[in-house]
Amino acid sequence: MSRDTNSSSMRTDDTRAPKITFRAVMLGLALIPLCCMWVVQSEIVWYSGQPTTTSLFYHVVFILMLLTGVNLLVRWRLPHWALDSGELLTIYLMLCLASAVGGHDLIEILVPMLVYPHWTADPGNRWGDLMLPHLPKDLVVTDIEVIRGAFEGDSSMYRLEVLRAFAGPLFHWFIFIFAMVLAMTLLNVILRKQWTQNEKLAYPVIQIPMEMTGRARSLLWSKLFWVGFGVAAAVNIVNGLQHFFPNIPQLPIVHAINLGEYLTEKPWNAVGTSWVSFYPFAIGLGFFLPTDMAFSCWFFYLFWEGQRVMASAMGVRDMPGFPFINEQTAGGFIGISLIALWVSRRHLKGVLKTVLGRPGGVPDHDEPVSYRVSLLGIAGVMVFLFLFSRFKLGMTPGIIVIFFGIYFAISLAVARMRAELGPPAHDLHYAGPDQILTTVKGPVNLRGGPGNPLGNLVGFSYYWFFNRAYRAHPMAHTLEGFKIAERKSLRANAVFVAMMLAVAVGILSAFWAMLHVLYRHGMDGSILGPGRHFGQEPFNRLNGWILSPQEPNQPALVALIVGGLTVALLGVFRMRFAWWPFHPVGYAVSGSWSMEQLWFPLLLSWIIKVLILRYGGVKAYRPAVPFFVGLVLGEFFVGSFWNLWGIVFGRTVYHFWPY
Repeated sequence: MSRDTNSSSMRTDDTRAPKITFRAVMLGLALIPLCCMWVVQSEIVWYSGQPTTTSLFYHVVFILMLLTGVNLLVRWRLPHWALDSGELLTIYLMLCLASAVGGHDLIEILVPMLVYPHWTADPGNRWGDLMLPHLPKDLVVTDIEVIRGAFEGDSSMYRLEVLRAFAGPLFHWFIFIFAMVLAMTLLNVILRKQWTQNEKLAYPVIQIPMEMTGRARSLLWSKLFWVGFGVAAAVNIVNGLQHFFPNIPQLPIVHAINLGEYLTEKPWNAVGTSWVSFYPFAIGLGFFLPTDMAFSCWFFYLFWEGQRVMASAMGVRDMPGFPFINEQTAGGFIGISLIALWVSRRHLKGVLKTVLGRPGGVPDHDEPVSYRVSLLGIAGVMVFLFLFSRFKLGMTPGIIVIFFGIYFAISLAVARMRAELGPPAHDLHYAGPDQILTTVKGPVNLRGGPGNPLGNLVGFSYYWFFNRAYRAHPMAHTLEGFKIAERKSLRANAVFVAMMLAVAVGILSAFWAMLHVLYRHGMDGSILGPGRHFGQEPFNRLNGWILSPQEPNQPALVALIVGGLTVALLGVFRMRFAWWPFHPVGYAVSGSWSMEQLWFPLLLSWIIKVLILRYGGVKAYRPAVPFFVGLVLGEFFVGSFWNLWGIVFGRTVYHFWPY
């Protein structure tokens, strides 16, 4: 297991005991609407930068940098008014959670779905007969005149008829999203002690904000920090100016080389688009990864590309989707969750003893809520999700149980891999429980109950908004929040309350931001039309299921099983052989869009870290940390500046992270 080796090297600049205060929570809540509007403007209106598609949200780090800088000045002049590191990290955590629920893989997809099918239905597609009668009327907006403003723009959400039409559906979805995040957080309460204290997992993603808030003055006095910051900042300044002044030469950092342009003949052209990029922030983040994880990310990316080439060479044409990389990686995620539960089995037995009041249990006095309350809360949420799916969407009982079983298994896998290894991204596109179930059983066998023959397929469609991808996942952020509390000796129950407040305000803020921009710009008012795209994806898929329901895809099911078994085998080898270089998490996270962008920077950071550790050891590693922190913060700072410039002045700008 990856140990928390970085904590020993972190020395705080703050002489006061960190704490969570009322003012910090209020400041965090006040910043959430602005943060959500930033995310929506960037990811929906301009479809650039994509701040919530990596593990470390650059827009939140930018805000934390500003707060930390101002706080240093306040501490110099008015020390009693300065925020301590615990307060700064509370704000950071709250903004992360609000961004996660309001970002690219949750509410940004949900809101367009609420209006898309009723606006798009016409005699040509016959959706009025085939689809609309089966959709849940109290979960969507059906008033065409209200919907018109969301599609055509030049309108306002601040009208009584608009607010009245959206009030009911948004209320239902608010309760649904909050309940899901609550269940994830309570599940983290049960697993936290095992992963954080017993196994001492490293939590690499929080190393940057911990360094910023705990060692701000030390970083500012570090020459290596300013070298790293300066290099990354200079690259982004030059490229940002080049966007306005084409005569300035561009520094090829983003999408510098497309290997696919040089591989034009069969079978090598099966590689398709394969980018070589030099993101400074990714090189910086990769330095904090365990070496076997960094190696596995780029190795397995090439492994998946090799599978595509092999499939082309074999000429496989009778199995659409072969070699089923999405299914293999989905099986890998589920395998990781099962391994995590197996490793935690003794702790879970102790938790059960505590709940039943038997001797030999795990003490829960230092948890935010007791294990008994946690289990009761999880059970209550599961009952709610079951009833919501059954009576609002018409799904059948067995499918509901399997669906959410798979979803929470994937969620647990994301939280575990973030805690243990901190991959810079973990998207798993188009491989959630909806895809798995339609692959394994076939849409023809998932029609639903007698009350709604399309119930299961309609449920899969409306649950698309939290299963399209798993990049900004709330469960990982709440688990990292508990780790921050443990490391900073913050009151766990106060952290829990702050996180739940952030989730509630974040959901409401994201609803507001989405409706504001849709009614101002229209569904097609952004550059690439992501609003329409997010709305049409699930319903075009549902239309395909209705018109041509497919049978089970047995080869894809085999690929799903192969993925799970491969992860299990890699895990066994890793535990038995200390020299084993292939990490199962690298296998699971490297087959999707994000690793296509990040594989080469991770290769570079892996080479650098291996050389430092081999020839300088830990004594050379620790002094090098500020340089790589500087790479991350330099790119995040200038990149965020350009992103905000484009939003404020309403024009396209350079963005350091696609698209």
